[in-house]
Amino acid sequence: MTTAAAAAVVACVWTAAYLPHAPVSVALLRDAFLLIALALVAEQMSVEISDRLTLTAGNLSIVLAIMFVGWPLSTIVALSAGAWGAWRESSKAVAVYNIVVYGLSAVLASVAFTLLQSAWGFPPDRLTAELLISGAAASAVFEAGNMVLVSLGMRVKYRRSLSTFWRHEIWPFLRSVAVLTLVALVVAAVYALAGVLAVVLLFIPLFASQYMFKLLVREKQHVSKQKELSDQYLEMNIGLAAAMVVLLDSKDEYTAQHSAAVAMYCRDMAAGLGLPEEEAEALHLAGLLHDLGKVGTPDAVLRKTAKLNDDDWDYLRQHPEKGAEVLSHLANYQDVADIVRYHHERLDGSGYPRGVTSEQIPEPSKILAVADSYHAMTSDRPYRDAMSSFEAMNELRRIGGVTLDRRYVELLAQILRDKDLAYRDGSSTDFMVEYERGRINLRMRGRALADITGLGEAREDPAAS
Repeated sequence: MTTAAAAAVVACVWTAAYLPHAPVSVALLRDAFLLIALALVAEQMSVEISDRLTLTAGNLSIVLAIMFVGWPLSTIVALSAGAWGAWRESSKAVAVYNIVVYGLSAVLASVAFTLLQSAWGFPPDRLTAELLISGAAASAVFEAGNMVLVSLGMRVKYRRSLSTFWRHEIWPFLRSVAVLTLVALVVAAVYALAGVLAVVLLFIPLFASQYMFKLLVREKQHVSKQKELSDQYLEMNIGLAAAMVVLLDSKDEYTAQHSAAVAMYCRDMAAGLGLPEEEAEALHLAGLLHDLGKVGTPDAVLRKTAKLNDDDWDYLRQHPEKGAEVLSHLANYQDVADIVRYHHERLDGSGYPRGVTSEQIPEPSKILAVADSYHAMTSDRPYRDAMSSFEAMNELRRIGGVTLDRRYVELLAQILRDKDLAYRDGSSTDFMVEYERGRINLRMRGRALADITGLGEAREDPAAS
């Protein structure tokens, strides 16, 4: 900041000593005052379109001042515009640097304009091609000086690479130069033909357009913020549900790995069926959370090594309804809740908790039932040994069309056909892998607000003025 301020002082001293300028008159002071007012209004109404692009008509006033009121007053106009925007900066160093950037850029542009004017000898109060060409050059120098100084400031304060900065900023910069130059030439022509009061009148519809655009951008940002909050809420919901499954796994070590394997099979079966994205997402998430209701099952039942008695089965038969009840209280998870509620129902009505038959069972629940049954058969349990994949598929085919949907049994068989042993026994994935897949599939990209393994660090990227 100190170096930049010293450079600004040197530039002003050099300019005062060597750059010719017209005597300051009452008319020039009046024009400069009006241009300062226009610049301040424009800066106040600036629209931040993105972190790298701000729409403002403030630079137009600076370019007009360079062309028509001379370098001393044009520098004051530029410094006024820079100072007006300083209140938005939390860092005093950044605020001062931004003011210096405006001033130095204006001095450089004034030098370019004055040199061209001296070479071509055109009068500043008449509309000529030389005036417009010189104004375009001054506009380009002002924008270029602004961007070069900003890039240097970013390098010093935030250690941002110059090459990275310009790689990201070059196209917004070129667009800014093109738009500013085009509009500046039109306004300069009006200024040369009709004077500063005509320019003031011309700025009124320009400000009105900028204000309407600002309202549109603000509304768009509001909608975007609402969507972001909604996504964060959904992500916290899935994080809460996943945390409950992890808690359940501390009671029954089988649950998390089983849930991950079932979710993996559901995901691949959905892909094999070509289900729409939303249905595939819901099915995968239902596979991940289908045993959530076992949180309320006594430990003695979950960890029992002997054969389950009727009372034990009464507890277990409640878990689909309990899991669905929990999920139904989470926003936007009603479809997942329905899949979980019916995943232990069977085509012939022998399932639970409601004993409904084929027509009343949702198709996703039928898919989940096949995936759940297959992995249950191929997993070791305290009360029985695991079947091989071959034995499990033979058993599924035997009951296919009776209790399970034969179409989905054959679909799973087709998927398993070219897979390795780790995939067949469900050990090729784990719960956290499938949990992350679920978050991505739900289009919850970016900050991990519901990371059940810990809180991520937030990092704020600096923005240049």
